[in-house]
Amino acid sequence: MGNVLKKREKISYGLGDMGNNVAYGAVGFYFVFFLTDVAGISPLWAGYIFMVTRIWNAVCDLVMGAVSDRAKTRFGRRRPFLLFGAIPLAIGFSLLWTVPFQGTMQMIMYYTLIGILFNTLYSLVSIPYNALLPELSQDYNERTSISGYKMAFSFVGSLLSAMGVTLIVDTIYPGKGMYMQSFPVMGRVLAVILAVCILLAFAGTKERVRENNPDPDKKKQDGLLKNLRSLLGLREYRFVLGVFIFNMVSFDIIMALYIYFMKYVLRISDSLSYIFMAIPLVAAVIVTPMWVGISGKLGKRKTYVISAVYFLFPLFSCMFIPSEHIGLTAAVTIFIGVGISASQVLVFSILPDVVEVDEAVNGSRREGIIYGSTMLLYKISSAIIVALVTAALGWFGYAESTGGAAAVQSEGTIFGIRILMSGMPALCLVLSVICILRLSGKAGGLDKSGHEV
Repeated sequence: MGNVLKKREKISYGLGDMGNNVAYGAVGFYFVFFLTDVAGISPLWAGYIFMVTRIWNAVCDLVMGAVSDRAKTRFGRRRPFLLFGAIPLAIGFSLLWTVPFQGTMQMIMYYTLIGILFNTLYSLVSIPYNALLPELSQDYNERTSISGYKMAFSFVGSLLSAMGVTLIVDTIYPGKGMYMQSFPVMGRVLAVILAVCILLAFAGTKERVRENNPDPDKKKQDGLLKNLRSLLGLREYRFVLGVFIFNMVSFDIIMALYIYFMKYVLRISDSLSYIFMAIPLVAAVIVTPMWVGISGKLGKRKTYVISAVYFLFPLFSCMFIPSEHIGLTAAVTIFIGVGISASQVLVFSILPDVVEVDEAVNGSRREGIIYGSTMLLYKISSAIIVALVTAALGWFGYAESTGGAAAVQSEGTIFGIRILMSGMPALCLVLSVICILRLSGKAGGLDKSGHEV
């Protein structure tokens, strides 16, 4: 049975991802930079904080997948978590951007604990939200359309965070010298936006799809590890998981390094930084409908391969862009945005198809476990790789800021940032292409009925 949604409901659902990505984008683009250049923590310790909190978030994702699968309320299985989690998540987010202590170990403990709190609340909201998509409709093309709305609003959320942070801390406030005051203000402003978006997603959506012949006793007996082993035994899931992990980790590396690349390699002035943080995401939002249309004609697998190969070119160009060249920098960042759009839209439209295959094979719908397991494995991978990339900044001689003063980076450090910004995401994209090529048939190995070809 298929379900066609009104545009209003698709927009409401998309707003939820906008809220999630206001938080995710701000943390992904700026949190490591905040730790090194505002709190004055070394890249090694900043990587440690990122790794610990992200792995904690990964474990919480898996637990929340199981919890939301078993939830039964008059609002459905997924939507109540949006209602009750929105405001606590906003509070936890705002606490990330304060500097309450001066001692290094005190700050390391504070950001580790607050990071754990924030990531727990983020799982509480984001996993049920993502698991809600397959329950809005079972129609193959409709899910792709919903995913297009979801990702368009996701990019808008990322845009608000990427541009909004620098607009507040570098333009409204006078840059580096006021970071201690401006970052907390930014945290409170974005916290309000994310809470409102998530609450609107709760109010504007409806859960329709129910699993066929559910077996409550089986669900109670199957533990998290058993469910994970069962999923990993599914061929389609293994390869889609590989695509998802390598694709998303490439994006995480870009997010973590982009602000360093802009400020220290390309030497974009503070007054223009919000524009160049926004350019790739604006480009991504604009071309999202194009990639959805191409996917409908060529299939998800072929479109993904084309987009990934294309993305390699702007990434490799990061090795050679001259500093303080505004026109060339703008062009390359637009090309990066086009690549980001394709990779994000396609990977999130493929994942719901696995839910249908899993139901056909195992006889029950396990959206929460599938999304929770996927996010667990992805975030563990991301935590380790991004932590290593952050630590590599230290190996290349990155000097963290102290006392609000801007540090001067050596030529070796700048070359290292170029290598990391270019090579690491490119390697991950190549690995994701290898995984998707192992899937047979159209649309990432699934036909339009959602069953294995």
